[in-house]
Amino acid sequence: MNMSLESGDSIYIKRFKSEDIDFYCYKHMKDLIGLPTRVFLVRNDIIYVTHPILDVVPLSENCVDYEVLEDIDLGYHHGLKDKLNTMKQMGADKVPIGTIKKIFKPKLEEQEEPKKTSRDETLLGLINQLNNNELDYEFLDNFIGGIDNFISIVSNKGWLHLIDPFSEGTSEIQNSLFYAFSKTDPQFIYRLAEEFFSDIEKVGNDYYFSGDYSELADLFSTGRNDISEKTIAEIISGNYDPYSFGGYDTDDTYRDVYDNLDQYGKSVVGEYIVNELKAMGTLSLSIYKRPPLTMKDISEEQGTEGKIELTDEIIVRLMNDDECLEYLINKELDDVGSNLNSVYSTCYGDTLYDEWYNDLWGEIEGEIVDDRQGEEYSYEKAVRLKDGTRGKKMEYGKRFKVTKCLYNALKGWLEVNKNKNHLSENTLGYFSTYIYMLKDAMEYGPMDWLRVPRLDDYPDWRKMNKCINDNVEGYF
Repeated sequence: MNMSLESGDSIYIKRFKSEDIDFYCYKHMKDLIGLPTRVFLVRNDIIYVTHPILDVVPLSENCVDYEVLEDIDLGYHHGLKDKLNTMKQMGADKVPIGTIKKIFKPKLEEQEEPKKTSRDETLLGLINQLNNNELDYEFLDNFIGGIDNFISIVSNKGWLHLIDPFSEGTSEIQNSLFYAFSKTDPQFIYRLAEEFFSDIEKVGNDYYFSGDYSELADLFSTGRNDISEKTIAEIISGNYDPYSFGGYDTDDTYRDVYDNLDQYGKSVVGEYIVNELKAMGTLSLSIYKRPPLTMKDISEEQGTEGKIELTDEIIVRLMNDDECLEYLINKELDDVGSNLNSVYSTCYGDTLYDEWYNDLWGEIEGEIVDDRQGEEYSYEKAVRLKDGTRGKKMEYGKRFKVTKCLYNALKGWLEVNKNKNHLSENTLGYFSTYIYMLKDAMEYGPMDWLRVPRLDDYPDWRKMNKCINDNVEGYF
């Protein structure tokens, strides 16, 4: 650090040292690039400078390049802060030094600067001790009122950003600090997720959960009468086979299928039946199948006892008689009955599965993930090849956007655990993933385990009937 700088010195922040800067360097200095500032205080080898928004920030030569302004009077801390803030609000960005000299008056003879209060110096000293793991908590309890009051004082002063919540010195009060930081800067929630959760990644301006469907299924509270987590995972993944235990057959294809077809569907099936009857030529009547009276009458009229000659006129007569048509579909025309049963079985299973899928995702969506419509992605995975060498293999997965749900869940967890600082199992580092943090929030608050909805054994008839009418043509 350039220890030649003293309290009251004016400097101009030129640029970041490199494009590869750390989080705090960017947070502290991004609003000072291309602007002048003033050394507020030098304490314990740390140089604090005036900031237009954050009041004061530490100056690091590893972060930015700067130039000392020897002949410009920037004024004192509060006045300079207000001027810089006004310049930022007016859209000023990277103001040239020449312009700075026109805005601020030349430096006159040295004037006595208002002294910093001993309170400010003490507070900055305690912050520095905390970051360096040198803070005397007994002193804090006796003279500051404890760590919670200390955080409150620092926050009210607007200096919370000077504390490094990830430093070794803050490990014993991490949850309290994380909560305080999130109250001051809501975006800090996402900083925590990036730091601790291996199953969360940032893509553009959004955050995504990358995990297995079984992990989502584990968030359901399942009882004896509920389906298993394994089945839930299969359903929400889209890989469940609703026909694994057989089809969904009907014993009355006429009433359950044909009778519910729309006009176009009936015309498609009717045309197929007419062609079948024409190909048959004659229809034998079996007393065991109990043919309708109309068919017996036709047989008597034709003088062909026990059978019917299927002329065009007779076929029209049979097609216009509901009892005859029902008899043909259910008992005589096997292909017609089989095809109608197939579309019935398919639509029964598909409709029922869609309802289960939507019901389960309805519990997950908006609570765990923002949107059930995840996106496919690929990544390279380190593997050991057959020859024993190490290589890379392309793997594929699915990730779900959780920007809103992640924020709400982590914010709620911090509110519950803000004072639980001394238990290792109550730290975000202990959980290491979004899913494990959710499980803790569901077990101890503020969240509830996901409820397994009532999954009906029978599909919504209106949806199923629409499916049948939409697809029947493909079977004939």
